[in-house]
Amino acid sequence: MKNQRVADWMSTPAIVIAPTTTLAEAQRLMEQRRIRRLPVVENGKLIGIITRGDLRAAQPADTTLSYYEWRALLDRVTVVECMTRHVVTITPDASALDAARLMLTYKIGGLPVVDDEGRVIGIITESDLFRLQIALATGGEARDAERPTLICHHCGAVLRGRSLDTISRDDQCWRCHYHLHRCDNCRYFDSIACMLDRPERHTAIPGRDCPCFVYLVTQEQGAER
Repeated sequence: MKNQRVADWMSTPAIVIAPTTTLAEAQRLMEQRRIRRLPVVENGKLIGIITRGDLRAAQPADTTLSYYEWRALLDRVTVVECMTRHVVTITPDASALDAARLMLTYKIGGLPVVDDEGRVIGIITESDLFRLQIALATGGEARDAERPTLICHHCGAVLRGRSLDTISRDDQCWRCHYHLHRCDNCRYFDSIACMLDRPERHTAIPGRDCPCFVYLVTQEQGAER
């Protein structure tokens, strides 16, 4: 694990929010993306992080508020009031072992990855390290074979599995049955799709093979990134 870089296993680009984001918006985003933490960024710099634990802690243990009153309260409180301000971070060139040690030391489940200028360029979590451990233990090449690499035909961004905004679990092209996504880089809808069964190479040419207008390249296992 010490020979594996954080950059090779982090999810990028990171999903971030502004300090003015409400708790309700943060909660909805976590549920939509199926994630547990959101870095808080202001003027391009990391100023905090909010987790599902922070959201739970913001809820009073004993309250007479109804569900709707509580939801209305979440719509008024911003994340800057509840976020963790002293964020433990890591650099992309650090080893995955360093990331694991930091998570163990600080009892946290994820680390924002920042560049030399303090900008958030990704995030690495316990799940990423578990996948790395499985890859090493099974003798496979140390890469995330379970998450396909996709190329957005609109902006050309190379994205990994969690860099995709899944519109809905049921949003599938009626013809090719691929799940439809939105590129997290350019926000272009219907520009990429994800294989449903196995990460073997497949290409769908926009307007010819499929009416959902996608261009997909999933890397074969062991292919160079």
